Amino acid sequence: MSLPSIGILGLGYLGIILTRESALRPDSWGTWHKNPPCKTKLHVFPFEWGEKNYWNLLPEKEVILILTIPPVYKSIEDETERLRIWCEWIQKNRPKLKRLIYISTTGVYPKRNGLWREDSEFESDTNSGKIRLMTENILSEYFDLNVVRSGGIYGPGRGIDVRLKSGKIIPVSNTPVHRIHVHDLVQIIIYLVKNPKSASCLNAVDLEAKPSFEVAHWLVENRDGFSPDMLSVLDKLATDLTGFPKRLISNQSLNDLGIKLKYPTFREGMGLFDQKR
Repeated sequence: MSLPSIGILGLGYLGIILTRESALRPDSWGTWHKNPPCKTKLHVFPFEWGEKNYWNLLPEKEVILILTIPPVYKSIEDETERLRIWCEWIQKNRPKLKRLIYISTTGVYPKRNGLWREDSEFESDTNSGKIRLMTENILSEYFDLNVVRSGGIYGPGRGIDVRLKSGKIIPVSNTPVHRIHVHDLVQIIIYLVKNPKSASCLNAVDLEAKPSFEVAHWLVENRDGFSPDMLSVLDKLATDLTGFPKRLISNQSLNDLGIKLKYPTFREGMGLFDQKR
């Protein structure tokens, strides 16, 4: 089955790799925010989601929208108003744009112990989570919507391995971090593009959530190019861990749909074949 025409709202890290991994139709397009992407045959143009004078740049032809842009405002009231105005403008001025895949986050789930599924009853307990959940709900009123609740996205040039080598701070907490390799996330998006009725909401997380400091230790112990001195500050911070060690997010829906991850854990995703022998 060939891929339908898509419009990617936000050619950031995920959006760029999506264009490289997919055989896109000539009438597909993408938008960029700060810097135009390099080496893409996709029709691209600058776009500010929060600025109404940019909205007319959106092509009228029917495509499946893939929204990767994060919320514009940190105030839930301001973001609610802005989002409804945009959705109503789309309905009136771009009536052919009816399908949308929204890249949300597992951050919508509460920061407390429990196994959280797509159909769990919950309330977000952070401002960012509340705004993301509100965005999901409002978009569902105006579009034929698929929501992808993504874990922490990593891959080439991005992840704990990159942070450790560059000397950046590694978060120290006892809470398991749910991750997804960017190529697996692309695979999940493509699946939903082709199978829109398969799931209205999907958790996009791999098979083994681990706190970031544990992943950092694994890298030092198993991969070339990492040394124990990279962990000195990390180990001092890790003497008094806080967090929610039993906060887990279900990936059962991916299994039920038969979606097999190429990088089922961070071990494969961060260079299994580069391990020390």
